[in-house]
Amino acid sequence: MKEGIVQKDVKNNVPKVLVVLFMLLLTLGTTGFMLLKNLSLWEAFYQTIIILVTHFYHEIHEPIAVQLLILLIILGSLVIVAYIIKFFAEYLFEGTFKEKRKRRVMEKTINSYHDHYIVCGYGRVGKQIAEELHTEKKNFIVVDRDPKEAKEAEEEGYMVVNGDPTEEKTLLKAGILKARSIIVVPGSEVDSLYIVLSARSLNPDIFIIARASREEGLAKIKKAGANKVTMPAQIAGYHMATMALRPAVVDFLDVIVDGKHGELQIEELQIGASSEYINRPLSFYKAHTEDKVAVLAINKVDGNTKVNPDNSEILSQNDKLILMGTRVDLEKITDKVTA
Repeated sequence: MKEGIVQKDVKNNVPKVLVVLFMLLLTLGTTGFMLLKNLSLWEAFYQTIIILVTHFYHEIHEPIAVQLLILLIILGSLVIVAYIIKFFAEYLFEGTFKEKRKRRVMEKTINSYHDHYIVCGYGRVGKQIAEELHTEKKNFIVVDRDPKEAKEAEEEGYMVVNGDPTEEKTLLKAGILKARSIIVVPGSEVDSLYIVLSARSLNPDIFIIARASREEGLAKIKKAGANKVTMPAQIAGYHMATMALRPAVVDFLDVIVDGKHGELQIEELQIGASSEYINRPLSFYKAHTEDKVAVLAINKVDGNTKVNPDNSEILSQNDKLILMGTRVDLEKITDKVTA
C-alpha cells in the first residue's frame, strides 16, 4: 500500500519536475548563448526557445562549447516532450484500460454466480436491500440504468450491471436464469410491472419480490407474476403504529431480524433431499440441537403452516423450518437441515 502511495506522489510531481527542468534549460541556454556567442539577452532567449521548440539548430560550424550546449538543450527538451506524451497518454487511456479490466473481472464473477439475488433499482430502498444482503454475506447483483447509481454501487464493492432492468438482455446479463430471487424496486411502478413480467417469462421458478406505491399497482404486479408485493408506506405505517402500541415487542423483533446483531436471529431453512430429519418427528431434531435453535413454525410442502409445532410433527422433504437462534448455532445445523 505504501508503494502505491509513493507511486501516486511521484506521478503527481511529474508536471512540477517538467516545469522546473524547462526553466533550467531556458536559463542555461540563455546564459550560455550570452556568454559563448556574445548575444543580447533577447537574442539568447529567442535562440534557446527556438531550439527547445523545434529541437533543431541549422548552424554547423560552431565552437565545441556551443555545440555541447545545443545538444544539452535538445536532449533536455526531448526528455520533456517524452514525459508530456507519456503523462497525457496515461491520463487519456490508463483509466479506460483499468475500467475495462475491472468490468471483465466483474462480468466473470457475475457469470459464476448461481442461486444469487438480483436487486433492480439502487435508490434509497435498493441501497438498504443491498446493504442487508451484503451483511448476510449473500451473492447479489445490483441492476440500475443510471450510470451514477451504478458507479456508486461499484464503489461499495457490489457486483453491478449498468443497464435497463425492463429489458430482457439486461436481466440475462445479471444471471436471471440461475438466480434464486429478484427484488424489484425501481423508481417507477410501470417499470416494476415490466421487470416482473420479463423476469417471470425468463425464469418461471424464480422468487419475485416487488414494490408497489398504490393498491391498484399492487394487484397488477401480483397478476404479472410477483410472489410477494410490498407497499413501503403501508409497512412504515404499520411499523410505526406497532412501535407506539408495543415498543418492547418491536425492539425485540428488530434485534432478531437485523443480521448486524450477534444476538438471536430468525432464519428459514428448507429440508434437503439428504437431510437426516426427513420422516422424523420434530422431537428428533430437538434432541440433536439441544433446543438451542427453536422451531417457531413449519411451512409444510402442502402449503399449511404449523405455528409452534408439536414434538410429534413429522418432518418431510422441502418443509421449511422457521428457526430462531444465535448465528453460530444456526450455522451449525444449516448443513444438516439443507443436505
